[in-house]
Amino acid sequence: MESIGIKVKGIRKRHKMNQIDFSEKIGISQGRLSEIEQDKTKPSADTLIQLRKQFNIDLNWLCM
Repeated sequence: MESIGIKVKGIRKRHKMNQIDFSEKIGISQGRLSEIEQDKTKPSADTLIQLRKQFNIDLNWLCM
């Protein structure tokens, strides 16, 4: 089972975006995105909502 961080990184890579552009798109800092992708922290509810809105992500899949 993949972690949330690995899934977020996969979403970013599928959209061919670097961390700076991706983080701006979902309204967080590049540093925060890096921490999420490395599973050092979990995304906030606001970040999850932005992922769903910007990239049409199923939150049930992401959080499993």
